[in-house]
Amino acid sequence: MLIFPKNAILKFGDKMDLVVVLVVFTITYFLIITGKFKRSTVAFSAGMAILLFKIISNYSAEKIGFYVDFNTLGILMGMMIIVGILKSTGFFEYVAIYIVKFSRGNVRILFFFFMITIAFFSALLDNVTTILLFSPIIFLVSDSLEISPKPYIILTVLFANIGGTATIIGDPPNILIGSASTFGFIDFVIYLGPLVAIIAFISLLFSDRKYFRPVAKKSDSLKRFSNTDPKKAIKSEKELKKALFVFVLVIFGFLTHDIFNYDASIIALSGAAFLMLISNKNFAEITKEIEWDTIFFFVGLFIISFSLQEVGISSFLSGVLGNLSSTPILLYLTIIWITAVAGSFIGAVPVVTIMIPIIQTLIISYNVSPEIWWSLSIGACFGGSGAITGAASNMVGVGLLEQHTNERFGYINYIKYSLPITLLSLIIGSIYTVLMTIF
Repeated sequence: MLIFPKNAILKFGDKMDLVVVLVVFTITYFLIITGKFKRSTVAFSAGMAILLFKIISNYSAEKIGFYVDFNTLGILMGMMIIVGILKSTGFFEYVAIYIVKFSRGNVRILFFFFMITIAFFSALLDNVTTILLFSPIIFLVSDSLEISPKPYIILTVLFANIGGTATIIGDPPNILIGSASTFGFIDFVIYLGPLVAIIAFISLLFSDRKYFRPVAKKSDSLKRFSNTDPKKAIKSEKELKKALFVFVLVIFGFLTHDIFNYDASIIALSGAAFLMLISNKNFAEITKEIEWDTIFFFVGLFIISFSLQEVGISSFLSGVLGNLSSTPILLYLTIIWITAVAGSFIGAVPVVTIMIPIIQTLIISYNVSPEIWWSLSIGACFGGSGAITGAASNMVGVGLLEQHTNERFGYINYIKYSLPITLLSLIIGSIYTVLMTIF
């Protein structure tokens, strides 16, 4: 029987603060879901409203580090700068053209390698960057084959989200979870890497049967790409070598940051600073490579999440979920599916931001194993693919599709393509969680 925490309502503190937080929270996510305003502006404005209403007791600018996770922001900014400079060398265009050339005009092989490459790069870059880099070639191939780009762009989004789940830097929810937990880069790869490989493989088989085979007869339309020289895409070989050298150093830093006791944000930002130095770039030049909307979106969400803790809502939800602590498998599966459903419509990042203090309470107060963090990651990263609002990558992919086709691509159309692979991923993730818990 479900038991609610005793005197839970009394623990919410001042009722007026509770009402204000709930109103701000509801309005914020209504505006994010409806898309009437930029979600970054909405989230940041909501965070400022929380501070303006003095919901957080004893607030002062000196304590801002308690509310905003600068480790997460540092990882994001550092990787955005490094990837931005790497992109300017033409490296990603080289990879895309090489894949087309390697496929020798075989459409099925081409799409297979595209999706594998997208998943791989998404594990090392952020999902949005991966989609921005590979969508132009997807459109080019689709136009050459005279087929609709819709399923292939959505598959690009889905495989970017799948691949991003494998590492701490691949998907924004994982960056948040890595910062809040004790898990490092290697922990994510060891635990989630095999799951991602399984899901990617099965998703490829599904995609091949559903989308790749039906257009296989059109392979002759791609023969003209076989004479394209990938090296012509490289704008500066010297700059490429510098960028790749620093990129590899940063990845090595992520792999060993637990050994040398460095925060992942310091590694990312140090790599960015070093690359800017040897590339002779200044901050004015590099500013455009930073997705400031994402940064301020996170800042607003951190403040909202802290306010939910401040008024006791997080503690209340922790108490409700704490009833399941005696049955770990049931608790883990509950976390996966609650996070997945909520993340699909509210957004994976906002849901993870809210869930982090709840998970921390479950671990500290109910002696739940830290393995519960993996359930949060699985639910958020895979569930975030379910609807357009689930992740920034989804919205970017749909935006590019609408721009290319001059047609509106709504919620229902997106779900029609995303639902099979999203459900497949969550079901496999749930089975994987049960097996890992048992064995």
